[in-house]
Amino acid sequence: MLLSSRPDQGRRSERLVHSVERKPNLSVVVVVYNMAREAPRTLLSLSAGYQRHIDADDYEVIVVDNGSNPPFDSKAIEGLSGNFRVIRIDDASPSPAQAINRGLAEARGDVIGVMIDGARIVTPGLLHFASHGAGLYDKAVVATLGWYLGHDFQTCSMQSGYDQSREDALLDAIDWPSDGYRLFEIGAMDESSVDGWFQPIAESNALFLRRQLWESLGGVDERFDAPGGGLLNYDTFSRVLECPDAELVILLGEATFHQLHGGFNTNAPRERQLDNLRRWYSQYEAIRGRPVDVLRLRRSPTYVGALPRAALARMVRAAVHPIPQYDEHPLGAGFDTAVWTGTLTRSSDETNAGLIDLAENEFRQGRYEAACAVARLIRERAPDEPEPQRLLSLVSPWLHPGEVPAESQRANYYLALGEAYRLLAENDAAAANYRAALSLNGDLHQAHVGLARLRLPGDGYLVWLERLYRELAPETAIEIGIRQGDSLARLQSPTIAIGVDPNPTVIYPLKTETHIFTETSDEFFARRRPEKLLAGRPLAVGFIDGLHSYEQALRDFINLEACCGPGSVILFHDTLPLDEATQRRTRETEFYTGDVWKTVLCLKEYRPELDIFTIATFPTGLTVVTGLDPTSRVLTDRYREAVAQFRDTSFASIEGIQDITFNIMPNDWSVVSARLKARGLFQESEGR
Repeated sequence: MLLSSRPDQGRRSERLVHSVERKPNLSVVVVVYNMAREAPRTLLSLSAGYQRHIDADDYEVIVVDNGSNPPFDSKAIEGLSGNFRVIRIDDASPSPAQAINRGLAEARGDVIGVMIDGARIVTPGLLHFASHGAGLYDKAVVATLGWYLGHDFQTCSMQSGYDQSREDALLDAIDWPSDGYRLFEIGAMDESSVDGWFQPIAESNALFLRRQLWESLGGVDERFDAPGGGLLNYDTFSRVLECPDAELVILLGEATFHQLHGGFNTNAPRERQLDNLRRWYSQYEAIRGRPVDVLRLRRSPTYVGALPRAALARMVRAAVHPIPQYDEHPLGAGFDTAVWTGTLTRSSDETNAGLIDLAENEFRQGRYEAACAVARLIRERAPDEPEPQRLLSLVSPWLHPGEVPAESQRANYYLALGEAYRLLAENDAAAANYRAALSLNGDLHQAHVGLARLRLPGDGYLVWLERLYRELAPETAIEIGIRQGDSLARLQSPTIAIGVDPNPTVIYPLKTETHIFTETSDEFFARRRPEKLLAGRPLAVGFIDGLHSYEQALRDFINLEACCGPGSVILFHDTLPLDEATQRRTRETEFYTGDVWKTVLCLKEYRPELDIFTIATFPTGLTVVTGLDPTSRVLTDRYREAVAQFRDTSFASIEGIQDITFNIMPNDWSVVSARLKARGLFQESEGR
């Protein structure tokens, strides 16, 4: 299947109101479907004329029409102030998942909010406080509580005659939109957010994350294909809260208010709601391998914003008289505020500040032994820093001198010490602690990442791809294995970019004419796709980052080289294995290279005329191959022999000689660019 991200193909899109040159700080993705009455109100509430403390040029609103019939009428928002863009998906899925990911890929802001339901009016400070909340932490999860218009759950209200005309009358009664905060006077919390200031919430209908966090999630999961999305919103919220160091930020006095619109589930009869939930719960368990459960936070949320009086009444009730389904009272049985008072001052020393952040994070996670160990480490080196001493006054009883934590806490304890020693640039001690953590939990991803950072400091492979693409300025490029499109997004116009991946989840905005084939690389080449796309031109750059197996990487190289010319370049990712466990042919760890590294050995053996070197770039190296010959038949004719020769080569045989085995070059642009310049591949630019 061929998809295209070229601006004039594959979608209908138009910019409304006006456009600005500079990139917005904030993007809001709003999905609409058959909401001719409701969506204009929602978009009015997102306009610069309604939102407070934020300028029109600071944000954009991307409206994704998920197949409305008739199509969403863009004239409804032509008079609104702000930057609005409408994208129409004609052949739309009943689920909004694809529409959300499309919006995420188009978003330009550093903070991106998603409104899965375009029938929700928002309060006037939403964008200002969401933007501020997202800046509080690297992995801030800014959640907005959900409310209904009407004074009860809408299902119950509808049974008593609540309809759209009554809803219109309620809005008229508060003179909406003159003061958007008066919505609290005519609203009630929805089922997902009851007592949500203090109790777990199931989802957020206006969820704001930094771009990097959306990227790490891979967008929303399109397997949730039920009409309306099923438990897509719950799944997205739960997944992001499971991210390490995620910090939930609750907007105190901002909310989204659901309008009555005949939605697939919210406004359905109770019997159909229960039937929907049974099917959705079953789908969620099939996808995630676990049942739906209450989302329990690892640490308390941060609260941002002001609280209107109408909302304050509900908050006080939630604190003093919480609904009985929760075991813990929000104020605690014997809470002593004096223990936790004190003004924190951030250290002026950046290393100490980073260590303190680490210790405080361990404390917030409830890993008090690790917090104590890191705080003591800081105190040894900076005895006058006040914050480590404050932490020690709280957690010192958890770790007596010479002791280690209970086994259940030990892996994270050593991981925290590894991180601390890495921040201190005491690399031997850091590595020893990372390995100790892995000896207890062989799939502790952060420990593998920490070891990789120690081994390969400096710029990561995506930085290197961007440099190489910029300097080579390829006319054409093929990437095998694109996943979220983070590497494909490094290609610039006028390069013709071709991506091959059977299951792409592209969430990065692509910057040039791009063709994505949702098939395996073997299928791609068997169907002779490159012939039409290259149109007689040699392939300039190939990048292999697909299946992590030697045989597949070798086949991909053979097929790519046949498309190349003498001045072409082929790149391999994952060619510097970290350790034996993470390079096994059968994947057992989240951090994983597979045995792609054997391809380098094979090429050096069977094709000695090739120029091969590997850049020592985080996390697992980047191998560069030049001197290609598209007429060579050596590997094609001897493929089975080559596979047999290296397939069972052990990691131990190359563990201590990787520099020689992989022709490693330092993570230094001047060294690598000189090598490529000597090959005549580009002219070195000043200041690179």
